[in-house]
Amino acid sequence: MALHFTRDEFAARRRRVCEQMGKAGLDGLLLFRQESMYWLTGYDTSGYSMFQGMYLRADGALALLTRSADLRQARLTSVIEDIRIWTDREGADPAGELRDMVADYGGRGRRIGVEYHAYGLTAQRGKTVDAAFAGFCDLVDASDLVRLLRLVKSPAELA
Repeated sequence: MALHFTRDEFAARRRRVCEQMGKAGLDGLLLFRQESMYWLTGYDTSGYSMFQGMYLRADGALALLTRSADLRQARLTSVIEDIRIWTDREGADPAGELRDMVADYGGRGRRIGVEYHAYGLTAQRGKTVDAAFAGFCDLVDASDLVRLLRLVKSPAELA
């Protein structure tokens, strides 16, 4: 499966998101909406009902945490290079693994936006994310940041 848009188009979208993050005073953004991930990177999966999260740092660095079942899809449909897998097993802590991924990107003590309004981020999962990040960084609701950017279509999208 090929990318639905050019790498340049995805890079332009990423720059727009990073610019908005700067205006909002955010050092990073945790994405949980499948449509945001698709728009930003091309990542397309039907596994959005399972825990997965993408992190975008303010400088454009990007990483995805997902299940092994979605690895091939992420590699084939997106521009994401850092794809990490959490294993669905008894005692699994994907929210903790997401925090560890953000830590690898220097997120400790930072102000990070979260797409709380997402079908895949149930109330229970949202609570596990909040608990995993408590004392690690400052999480703020940024549910509409990417959604509002998606409303304005680029020439590539219109074509």
